[in-house]
Amino acid sequence: MGKEFARMRYFDGLFLNAEDYRLDQDFYLRLQRLHNRYLHTWGIVCGLKVLPLLDQGEYLKVKIAEGLALNQAVIKGTTPQKNESISQEILIYEGHPDNPVDLSEYNANESIYIWVSYEEMETDRNIERGQGEKIHIWERGRISHGTAKPDSSEHIVLARVVPRKQGIETVIDSACIFDYDSDAARTPLRTYAGAAGKKMVTEKLIIKAKSEDSIDNMQLDEETLAAMPSVYTLQEGKVLEVNAPDTRFTGNLLVAGDLTLQGELILQSKDKSQSEMRIMNSFVEVNSPNTDDPNYEFPGPRDGGLEVYRGDGGTHDARIVWVEADQCFKAGIGTDLKKIAYGNEWDSLIKYEFADLLHRHSKLSSPGGSSVGFNSSGKLYSDADLALKDGTTLWLKGTNPDTIDSSHGLGWFGTGKPFAAAEVDGPVLFGNSGGVLGTRTANSDGSRTDKTVLSWNKTGYVGIGPRKALEDSLDVDGSLRILSGKNPVRFTSVWSGFPDNQMNGAEISNDITDHKALMIVGNQSAGQGRKVAIWDRLDVNGFLYVNGKMQASQEIIPSAGKGEHNGIIFPANPGGGGSDLAWIKYYPRTGEDCTLEIGTSNDANDHISLNASGNVGIGTLTPSDKMDVAGELRVLSGKNPIRFTSAWSGFPDQARNQAEISNDTTTYKSLMLVGNSSSPDGKRKVSVWDQLDVNGFLQVNGGARITGDLQITGSIKTDVFNFDGRFKKLDVADNFAAYVRCADFYIGYSGRRGTPGRALVDNGSHLVLNYGNDWSYASVHSSLEVKNALNPSAGSGNNGIIFPSDPGGGSGDSAWIKFYPTSGENCVLDIGVSNDAGDRIYLHASGGVYANGSMYWWSSRELKDNIADIPVKEAKQLLDGLNPVSFKYKGSTKERTLGFIAEEVPAVLADPDQRAISGMDIIAVLTSVMKDQQKAIARMQKQIATLQGA
Repeated sequence: MGKEFARMRYFDGLFLNAEDYRLDQDFYLRLQRLHNRYLHTWGIVCGLKVLPLLDQGEYLKVKIAEGLALNQAVIKGTTPQKNESISQEILIYEGHPDNPVDLSEYNANESIYIWVSYEEMETDRNIERGQGEKIHIWERGRISHGTAKPDSSEHIVLARVVPRKQGIETVIDSACIFDYDSDAARTPLRTYAGAAGKKMVTEKLIIKAKSEDSIDNMQLDEETLAAMPSVYTLQEGKVLEVNAPDTRFTGNLLVAGDLTLQGELILQSKDKSQSEMRIMNSFVEVNSPNTDDPNYEFPGPRDGGLEVYRGDGGTHDARIVWVEADQCFKAGIGTDLKKIAYGNEWDSLIKYEFADLLHRHSKLSSPGGSSVGFNSSGKLYSDADLALKDGTTLWLKGTNPDTIDSSHGLGWFGTGKPFAAAEVDGPVLFGNSGGVLGTRTANSDGSRTDKTVLSWNKTGYVGIGPRKALEDSLDVDGSLRILSGKNPVRFTSVWSGFPDNQMNGAEISNDITDHKALMIVGNQSAGQGRKVAIWDRLDVNGFLYVNGKMQASQEIIPSAGKGEHNGIIFPANPGGGGSDLAWIKYYPRTGEDCTLEIGTSNDANDHISLNASGNVGIGTLTPSDKMDVAGELRVLSGKNPIRFTSAWSGFPDQARNQAEISNDTTTYKSLMLVGNSSSPDGKRKVSVWDQLDVNGFLQVNGGARITGDLQITGSIKTDVFNFDGRFKKLDVADNFAAYVRCADFYIGYSGRRGTPGRALVDNGSHLVLNYGNDWSYASVHSSLEVKNALNPSAGSGNNGIIFPSDPGGGSGDSAWIKFYPTSGENCVLDIGVSNDAGDRIYLHASGGVYANGSMYWWSSRELKDNIADIPVKEAKQLLDGLNPVSFKYKGSTKERTLGFIAEEVPAVLADPDQRAISGMDIIAVLTSVMKDQQKAIARMQKQIATLQGA
């Protein structure tokens, strides 16, 4: 029985630690569980009913009622001899976290077992009292479910649930919850705990329990009654009283005195319930009060018998009664009782004339003489008409119609007397192993010819034609015609041409001679030749061969998928080669993204040709050209793709080998030829290797690089300059003089040509354009490289660097860099964006961002709403969610940085995209936790000071 018992011994001056208290807890806990184990059996103590929640709108949930159960578990010792068997309490209480139980993962008509088990877990982590450890052990019941029934006393099975279909919904109601298993024996599932003793002796045992249905009546409910201890013996003269509407004893019941039953007596054997009472080698004494005898006194001679209750206050009850006054048995319905003839009475009834010494009567007689008898050959004959009342049976073999030997006969079955569990209103001919209906013909030579017309066997199979071993429910040996006289269908084993002989005839033939096929041949009533129509779905699991034209009045739906046998597969090798195939398939690529694939194989000479007398369209039903693509077009996919678009898509920027031709009418409003960026410098490039004639206006928005001669027959125009003249190869080193005319403004190179007051000034470092005494405005459409300082204007107005507004196509979005004074000579460098929370400022510095001075965060109360203290519990949870790590920024020169991963911190400490973190938020969390810890330290210091003073 496990290890020895030991509990704490307490005395003054004893020093205790946590292990001592744990030992005391374990002592009493073990004592209680051993008490449960050896004084109670395992199972349900009370409650734990499985209840549906359908009336609360929960279709697939059940609730476990409050209750208590005991399990039986084994605690492993150091050796098998030290193993200890205990019982633990399993408590299900109101508000249990496993309640209600969601069973939506299961299917209809699937058996689901629900059970409870013992479980304990540590809980309630406490920083102040437990130094961050969990300070309680929660003993709780675990509610589990599954399709496999647990076979262990550690798991207490509560019920079996079988969801059912209700319309299109799957639901669980009270009719879906069972206390017994699905086997034929209906094995009970709920085991109830009780007393573990072998004998209970008591003067009087009266059990009353509160019923779930009626509190006032204090009736014993089924669970409490089932949990009642087994009662083997009672002291002599004492009384056992069970105040319950339903009492069950599962063991042997020994009654030494009288047993009085008020209700039905049903005998339950090991395999079934039976209504018979079988008593071997003994008599059953049945006595009833003789109310006709005014001097009736118990005991004494009196009437008695057997009665079958049939309702109507006894009017239709069937009785066999011994009538003491008449000294005979009588039988009948209600009070209409007739004398039962037997022995001498029977012999006198048949006038003794056919009775032998053993009463083996060979004839039945009536007052008019013999009615039924046997002849010398043992055959039954009748001298009178044989009349059977409705509901009776003429037996052809055997003597007792209730035994298996009496299995041949002719009977009439109807209401109240079913045959094969069916109400048959008429005669039934039946036999043990089958039977035959046939014809018999007398031949001229005195012989006879017998032919089987109809036969059946003991399995219920029926045969038409010569008798043979039957293999189907209906076995016809020969041709079969149904619907004769209307529109006949003939079933044959060889094609007979039946549909060709009459307009309304059809034939199904299992032909193995000429056509060698199962032939389904329709009638000719449509006036279009023979016709067969299938109105519902036709599944052909093998090869479908059409030896003629095939016409579909609606869509043809092949199978979907990328497999070898999906879609439309054309016959292979039509040219006699090898591995030549063609197909049309429709299948998903990823998720719901699908592809219609049209393909051929297996060499370069297998083509796909679209031959259209008109045009071919892709994405349009009305193509306007020989090939009309309504959408984007990509060619050379898998190599160096070119994309044709109706709006610039940036396709060449996605990969270095990609190019795009775009007929853009929205942003650039131009036919755009954009090259690939495969050159070493990574810049996009378009090359024209032959003569390029531009018959219209040529505009260059970026730089122009000319490696050969540039010949201009017209003008080159930009937004600012108008170039005239003919340029040869431009080479500054050749001291080539060129000029550009912009109205009356001239630009010379190195001061070679100019007009006073309108000249280019070259000081060796800067190129300055001057128009009289006014500075001109230059717009840069491409990149601008500044070798020396760029000096924007200063001020808080439209000064500094103002970036183009609304680059994302929105409204009111702007960005700027400004430098302006705030007060006196105090200045601010203002870097800003507006106008919503999605506009941000990114600082990218591989070496870090430095501030030579203080850095402040805007934190004024005037800028904030919804100001509230951070709850300490929330701050501790946020701190628990922080996991400090070390890392290296990609591209940074610093090898090791300490911090956090934005995707892994609590959401409140990161930006909405969970890509960056807020240091101010983390400081607030740390401050809250530190303040709480300071309070705890102060309390501990005060307690220590108090203890030291004591």
